[in-house]
Amino acid sequence: MLPISPITHIRHIHLPGITPFHLAQAIQQNLVTKYLEYKALVSSPSPPTPLPEAPQPTVLTFTPTPVYTTGRREHDTLTPSQISLLKAPLYALSPTTGKEIKQSKDPKYTPQYAEIEQTLRGGQTTFHGPGQLVVYPVIDLRTAFPKFPKGISVRCYVHLLESTTIATLQRWSMKGVRTENPGVWEESGERKIAALGVHLRRSISSYGVGLNIQTDLRWFERIVACGLVGKGVTSMWAIEEERGFSGEEKFRTERPDLWDLHGRNYKNAMCPDLVALQWVEEFAKGLYGVYEDDKVELQTGFIKDRELQLKGYLHG
Repeated sequence: MLPISPITHIRHIHLPGITPFHLAQAIQQNLVTKYLEYKALVSSPSPPTPLPEAPQPTVLTFTPTPVYTTGRREHDTLTPSQISLLKAPLYALSPTTGKEIKQSKDPKYTPQYAEIEQTLRGGQTTFHGPGQLVVYPVIDLRTAFPKFPKGISVRCYVHLLESTTIATLQRWSMKGVRTENPGVWEESGERKIAALGVHLRRSISSYGVGLNIQTDLRWFERIVACGLVGKGVTSMWAIEEERGFSGEEKFRTERPDLWDLHGRNYKNAMCPDLVALQWVEEFAKGLYGVYEDDKVELQTGFIKDRELQLKGYLHG
């Protein structure tokens, strides 16, 4: 049996605002590399004495620039016409007519373009972008946590990611469910609200969850999301609109502090910054059994020299 991890908390690195996807990828890779280097060191024929401190379990959260990501076996299967479709502009919609605005001098109506990035995760093509929370836990699944004294199996880890996302949705009075397909789905099981894809190397996890909060769902019309024909995609805000904003009153009365913090605007409150904190709190519960403030060490980019801090994550 593995000893209970001496690391009593997880580190949460949150990148507020919109982060270029390739930069978030590089930060994740740096975190994974530190783990792999540590494992190589301790398993070497002559490990140093005393051993250096093991890397911290870390959860990286961010909202990326528009990007279609492919699984590790899928990138070379995209045809030129598919690539052209994915890279076509997405035009803003007129707030009065609902039609696409293809010409405007107003910068808020500037068309958006998506990149295409190959990843090491399992699964098929999906979309990440503004209005979405992307969660990348980087942990050693062989580490013993109070809830997992023998380490975490791959199946249990996937279950943990799903249950964490479902618990996060419950905070907004929304019901997420599992189906025979991967990810988390809204109550009917017909529309996916969170995609899931992971990669493991020497038991070190990377990639994770993409939760649609206020994502423009038109991006998903260009793909068969996660390869599931006949299934739809939704977001937290779309569900809230469908139920007539019934969650707003509960949020306002139960969390007046957050209501005031976000300008007494429910749409502002339902944002990746807040949902990221909630997700990591639920993840900590899944590892430690309880959530206390000292279980999560939060690091954010809320500083003037944000590029300098991000550079520190890349090379520190």
